[in-house]
Amino acid sequence: MPNERGLTLIEVLATTTILSIIGVVIWNVFFQGLTYSDKAVTQNALQQESNYVNMKLTRIHQTSEEYELTSSNCMIKVKYKTKNNELLEETFKDPDLCLSTSYSGIVDPNKEDLPITITIQDKERAANKFDIETVFYRLKENGSE
Repeated sequence: MPNERGLTLIEVLATTTILSIIGVVIWNVFFQGLTYSDKAVTQNALQQESNYVNMKLTRIHQTSEEYELTSSNCMIKVKYKTKNNELLEETFKDPDLCLSTSYSGIVDPNKEDLPITITIQDKERAANKFDIETVFYRLKENGSE
């Protein structure tokens, strides 16, 4: 009676192949999940930053007499004059993000609304980008909107 307690070469190869395939699938799913999670976190951070910039620019538009908006070198600068004729400056920048607007120039909020697109982009991964389109408005001094 021969000893049949061992494994044949075919059984070892089949087991190794099946475990390798399962391992590769699990590995790919794990790293796809990590990549997706990282992208979602980055997209969330871009959206939060754009909401913050949008809120601050809306407040400036609704409370200042006049302001100058410039967008260059991955930062947004706003020089504005308050109702007390005080000149102030606000700068929006981040070492990891590139911030820009679709408009640069002087705005008189009492006379005009400002349609604008704010773009925030990850400096390391240019594909990670968030745009927010909005219109800054306020009640005009003559009572019409």
